[in-house]
Parts: sequence; structure tokens; C-alpha cells
Amino acid sequence: MISSSAIHGIEEIFREALGQGRTRLLEHEAYQVLGLVGIETPSSFFVSTLSEARSGFSGRAVCKLISPEMLHRTEFGGIRFVESSDQNIKRTYREFSRIAEDAGVQFSGMLVTQYLDIEESVPRQLILSLRQDRSFGPVVMIGLGGTGTEIYQESLKDEKNLMVAIPPTVNDRNKTAGLLDKTIFYPIISGRTRMADKPLIKPARILDILQVFASLADTFSHSSETSEFTLEELEVNPLQITGGKAVALDALLKISTDKHQAFSRNEENLQRLLEPESVLLAGASASRRNMGRQILKNLFSGGGISKDNMLVLHPDPEVKEIDGVKSISSLDEIDDRMDLVVITIPASDRTVEMIERIISDELASSLILISAGFDETEEGGHYSERLEKTLREKKNSSESCPVVNGPNCMGIVSDRGGYNTFFLPEYKISFSGKHGKNSAFISQSGAFVVNMKNTLHRIDPAYQITVGNQLDLTVTDYLETIRSDRDIDTFFLYLEGFKELGGQRFLEIARRIISEGRKIIIYKAGRTSEGARAVASHTAAMAGDYFLFRKLLGQGGILIADTLDDFEDYMKIFSILTGKVPAGNRVGIISDAGYECSSASDALGDLTLADFSPGTLNGLREILPDIVNARNPVDSTPAITTEEYGKCVEKIINDANTDCVVISNVASTATQENLPPGEGHSENIYNEGSHPNTLIRLVRSTDKPVVVSMNGGNIYDPAVTLMEDAGLCVFRKIDRAVRAMDRFVRYSGN
Repeated sequence: MISSSAIHGIEEIFREALGQGRTRLLEHEAYQVLGLVGIETPSSFFVSTLSEARSGFSGRAVCKLISPEMLHRTEFGGIRFVESSDQNIKRTYREFSRIAEDAGVQFSGMLVTQYLDIEESVPRQLILSLRQDRSFGPVVMIGLGGTGTEIYQESLKDEKNLMVAIPPTVNDRNKTAGLLDKTIFYPIISGRTRMADKPLIKPARILDILQVFASLADTFSHSSETSEFTLEELEVNPLQITGGKAVALDALLKISTDKHQAFSRNEENLQRLLEPESVLLAGASASRRNMGRQILKNLFSGGGISKDNMLVLHPDPEVKEIDGVKSISSLDEIDDRMDLVVITIPASDRTVEMIERIISDELASSLILISAGFDETEEGGHYSERLEKTLREKKNSSESCPVVNGPNCMGIVSDRGGYNTFFLPEYKISFSGKHGKNSAFISQSGAFVVNMKNTLHRIDPAYQITVGNQLDLTVTDYLETIRSDRDIDTFFLYLEGFKELGGQRFLEIARRIISEGRKIIIYKAGRTSEGARAVASHTAAMAGDYFLFRKLLGQGGILIADTLDDFEDYMKIFSILTGKVPAGNRVGIISDAGYECSSASDALGDLTLADFSPGTLNGLREILPDIVNARNPVDSTPAITTEEYGKCVEKIINDANTDCVVISNVASTATQENLPPGEGHSENIYNEGSHPNTLIRLVRSTDKPVVVSMNGGNIYDPAVTLMEDAGLCVFRKIDRAVRAMDRFVRYSGN
């Protein structure tokens, strides 16, 4: 997109600025860069001395004070509109020189541009920018600009003002046009609204300019090998639309020579981490039940690694075995390279020396550092720096560098490897759920996994991985490796942040996974500045900008959960309804309460209420009381019996016009059999015709996605348990059920 001669010219401008100790280009230099890539600027010339001050063109001129130290020159009177004459230009130059002297800043000169008769109104003034994001790398943005930029950003940022994309997306003109169509300004400047009945500029020109910016961002990025320079930020504000052209009126450009080296992980070693045949555990007590001893017990119960292939490292040479596993007191006693070393000993000089030895001498293919006390503490940061240096040196010298998970993590539970390094006893957390074997759960927080596991104890993903501080291995590394497991079609992720350019690589891998028809579902913590600080204190991750995170990941087809409840609901529905493929988004809804029908309608999202066939409508009218309208959503009223309710549900499920179904019950109705046997009533949910068993039979009779909601207190937990044990996806609030169904249908590849 950018010619080699243009790149060479831009590099010369960058080289000269950096040679003068400047990382921010002066405005005339930014104009030169824009001109080299074909972006129009006003006719202009730069005046560096009074003798150069002259009238360069007729009419009015705009004079701009140029100083690398004066960022807001308007406040100092640093922009003047004058009639273009030698006298006026010289006078303005002298005035600018005095302003700079009074302000105590360096005066580099004056930029004189031809005055343009423009219309300063929405949407004729845009803001166009690129930046090198710390996580995502090159990012391009365009939105409403000019003097009202801040107002537009605050009021419309999340919806209509800004289009944000990475270069690969920008270079797909159809995708870019689709993103622009969602903004408030692009349909107007394209001539598709009543505000403008013809284009203010050819849409193709906007796409061209965006591609130029994407190419600049890529060519001069932190990871680019094309140039020694990095274009940290380029902002044009406003990009003025006038006379069918887009003209850059003001420009800010920052540069550096910062580059980031990316290291690849050894895939074979990472696979050995997930499916090890031998393991060494450091930190198990010989005399009491500590964290290491619990992990040793959990390793036994996993069944994937035999005791003969296990070792424990204990400092006392008199200890020969712990729980039947051979004990060694020195790393020198390791005969063969271990597949996995698990370390639970807290961070200390001794701990770090041991880890450094294992890495440097390649005593193991992989390590899991359960240990805390590293980057998440002020005191432990230097330990992480030592280990990062050791890993960096080893990766530079050896392709078989061990891979490291953690530190400050709970480790891994791998069905494929048959092992569990979580330090919790099995009576505290269940790993016997029958749903979710098609999924991987990867989290930067161990506590998050434990909480979700205990809440959704019937769901047991094939991989449950906690990465902690991501000293070496990241969420993305696991995402890339597990992608080769064709039995995994859903990835549940808890993210707190990415390290340097981690978001860029994550997007690349995620897009491949999504293109294969698989799903990625994310909850992101650290969205606010306060949340980011809390995240940093926990796992030392870089939280980043949530707005950018949401925009870019959403474009990649990733489902982002807004709340923890949403994540829980998505994990539930995508695990339990796996294999259910909706034919469309037409939903049938039934409840026995009017307010639930209203709440369900409010939560539809992209779902549409199915138009029941005449046969279904007639059948429902025969069953329902005369006072009830059989339209969708169906309010069956609290007077309906279990048998009648079941018949209504059956007709809705079997209607050819419904693609999915939400069934809800306000459990306290007197006519529904939804309680276990008890004093004072004759209900029995274990009867074949009870409410739960009726729904179990009906849901099992169809291939359509169906979810159930049972709204009520704890006394209805046995009914919920009965249905969940039978494999039904059950919620306790109808709006959550409908929202979950909406996301399931939307992200199931149809």
C-alpha cells in the first residue's frame, strides 16, 4: 500500500527528528509524512527564520506557532488568521516568537497554510488516528472529530461515534464498510440519510485513507521488521470533508525506536504439560497435610500418571518416600528429564534458584508454578525479572526451552492428561460433571474457576487451566495448542489483561478458531482504572482499555459476557445444549405469569417471537382458558394444570415455526406439581406426570434447543435438581433464560 520510496522518505523525516532528540514531529513534518502517502493537506510552507517569512499565496492564511513544547497553542494565541501579505506574515512570526519566549518554550518556527472556506459541522469533521496499542499492536480509528470531539466520544463512544479496527480488518474493505455502516457519521457522508441526499465524499476514498493508515501502522509497528522506527501515534483532527475531498487540517505524530521481540513456545513441551507421563512435585510435607501434599493426593486420583513415574523433592535426605512416592533431596538425583515439575514453595531466592536450574539444565519439559510471591507483590517483582531473563536466554540458545505455567496459579486439571494439580480436596470441588467435555476453561484466576465449578458442578470441561501471572505461558498459548484438539468446540476464558502485544496474537488465534465454527466466550475483568489496579495486584496482568478490548474482540466473533451472571449462563447453555443446532432465531415462549411474558419479550435481543401456525394456535385455544390469548409469548395463567401445561409446551415445541423454545414456571402456583413429597400437600415431583418429569420427557423428544426457567425459592430446588440431573438447562429467572438462548442462537454458527 505504501511505496518503498515513501517509506524511505518517511524514515528520513523520523531519523532527523530523533537526531534532534524529538519523539514528536512538528506539524509541518507530519504534513510531509501525510503527503508522502497521498493524504491531502492544505497548501503550506514552514518558516524557520524571520527572513523566510513571506506571503506564499493570495487570500487568507492560517499561521500556526510551532513548538515541540507547546501542545495547546490555541490557549496562548498560537493560531492566527491573517490576510496573506509579506507584512502580515512577518508580524505574526514576531508575535509568535514573543509568545513562545513569554511561555518559556522553544520556538521552532511557524507553519503557514492556505485558508480553506470550510463548514465546521457534523459530520464534515472527522478524527482519524492510528496508535500502537500495548496489547493489540497497530489499531486504526475514525470517528466524529473537530471541536466537539470530546463530547462525541463521551456520548457516543460505545455505539456510534468511533470505528476501531486492526489492520487485517481494515484491509478487508467489505468488513470495514460494514463497521462504518454502524457509525452515526458514515451513512451521512455516504449520502444515505435525509441529512445528505448525495455523498459528501466518495465512500471508496474513506476506505482508501483507512487502508493507508493501516499500512502505516503495520509498516512502522513495534513488531515490524520493515523499518527500524515505530510510529507510536498519528492523529488527524479534524479530517475535513470539503469539496468532495478529505483534507487533514491538523496532525499530531509521535515516533520511537521501540521494538518488541516475540518468542515462540515449544509446542512439544506444551503438549507434555497437558499430557505428562512423569511428574516431580516440590513442596509436599512429609509430616502434615499442606498444599503440596494435597496436590500429591490429587495427582493420584487423576489416574493419568502412575506412582512409578512420580517423584517428590524434599530437602531432608532421610525422607525416602511420601505417600508411596519416591522422595529425592536434590535435583542431581533426577535420572531422566521429567515431563512436568510442579512447585508449591513460596517465592524466595532458593525457590528461584531451583527453577532457574530446571530451566537452564532442561531437567523438565514443563513447570507449573503454584507458588505465590512474584509479580503480584512489590517485593517479588525482582524474582519474576530473574526468571524472565533466564527464560529469554534459554529461548535464545535452545529450541527445547521448558515452558512455564504461572506463577501464582492453581495449576491445571486435564482430562486428556488424567491429572489434577489444584490444591483443593475433592470434597471442596467436584470434577464429575457430565457436561462440558467439549470445552476448555482457561482463566487468569484460579478462584474464578473454582467458583464457577462449584456453581455449575454438572459442567466439567476437558481442560481447566489457570495461568496466574503468565510469566511465560499465556491464555493464547493454550488457546493455540488446544485448538488442535478437534473434540473441543467451545473455549471459556476469564481474562484480566494481555502482556506486550498479547492481544494482537490472541486476535489472530481467536479468528482462526471462530472461522472453524468453534466458539470463544470471555469475561474480562479490569475494565475501569480501579479494576485494573485490583487486577494488577492479583496477577500482574496489564488490564488495558476495555473499550478497545470489547470493540476488537467483538469484531472477531467472540462472545463477551457483560457480567459474571452472564458468563455463568453462557457457560451453562453452551455446555448443556452442545449438539443442538438452531435452524433460526424464532423463539416460542410460555409462562404461567404475565409479568414473565413481558420480561421475556424485553430480553429477546436478536431473537424474534415465532408466529405460531394456525394448527398450534387452535390447539392452544382448546387447552387454555377462554380469558387467555394464545399469542406468543403464551401466558397460560396460574390456573393451568400440569397436564394442560405440558400439552401447551408440546404444541409449541412441535410447531414448525419455532426454532427454539423457552419454558418458564412461576413455581408457587397451586395447580403445578413441582414439590417433593412433604407435609400438608399431595404433590410428588417423582411421579411420572409431575411438572419436572413432563418437561424432561418433552425436552428429550426434540432436537430443538430448549431451556427451562423455574422461578421460585429454595423449596423448589429438588425440582430443579431433578431436571438438571436429567440433562435439562434450567435457569431461575426467565430474562436470564431468554438472554442466554439469544446468545446461544446468535453464536451457534447460523
